[in-house]
Amino acid sequence: MDNFPYSRVIEHAGSALDVAVGRVKERSTELFASEISSAGNGYASPFQKILFPEGKVFSSFERSLSASLGKAFDYIAADIARAAYGNGEHDYSFSGTISTAALQEIERIVNSYKNRSGSYPSTSTEVGRLLPLLQGDLDQTRTVKTDVYFVDHEVYENYLEIKTPMPNYDTCAAVKTRILTIRALRRENLEKVRALAVFPHNPNGIRGLYSWPPTRYFLDPETDWKARGHILMGEGLWNFIGNSPSTYEHLLEAFYEVSVTKRDALMELLELASSPL
Repeated sequence: MDNFPYSRVIEHAGSALDVAVGRVKERSTELFASEISSAGNGYASPFQKILFPEGKVFSSFERSLSASLGKAFDYIAADIARAAYGNGEHDYSFSGTISTAALQEIERIVNSYKNRSGSYPSTSTEVGRLLPLLQGDLDQTRTVKTDVYFVDHEVYENYLEIKTPMPNYDTCAAVKTRILTIRALRRENLEKVRALAVFPHNPNGIRGLYSWPPTRYFLDPETDWKARGHILMGEGLWNFIGNSPSTYEHLLEAFYEVSVTKRDALMELLELASSPL
């Protein structure tokens, strides 16, 4: 990807890191003390807590960084899409009309997966059940918000939900509801609509086999998180957004640059952990 938006990605990643470091600094003394005194704090044994209470600082930083990066990925994806296609928005909302019957059918479909009724997700089948219910009285208006939206070089509308790679059941149910609602609202252009659940990285490593039960129960792996032959996780996701086999490598390079420039701030966390009081 020749026009990868390095400066924007570095800005977003750096801001996310600053936020995470700042949150931990504000709470460092509390984290240190609570790790020793709180019986219900975490899963570590009291022996581990006494030997290494500093561990709470590091685990808190990891959680804080994951949260701040979660939003940064929306901005980064939109910037990469703009560089690749000339358009891209984060926190994109649109409205449309839908029938009460279609909304009820979407709820039934999602509930069937919640209840583990033995059926597995098939987007084409689900949309086939919805289309006849969108021919009559469209008596409801719905607004849907998606993390990232862009129109690509093949004139596909791409609606992306960027989620943690290990989402819980409620998250998967909400994502599936939005996927089906988007397809129902954009029914007139259905052949050129992608409503997708995507994941910034693979928790099992770059090439590791991914198998997380909630996603399998709610999401069609061939439609809900796959496009243009890419599994939309980690390398596949970022190369899909950038329409280039090098996008993911550029992204890692940008994050590495941030790690170098922010090294001092990260090292301060080690000092906080070793002498927080």
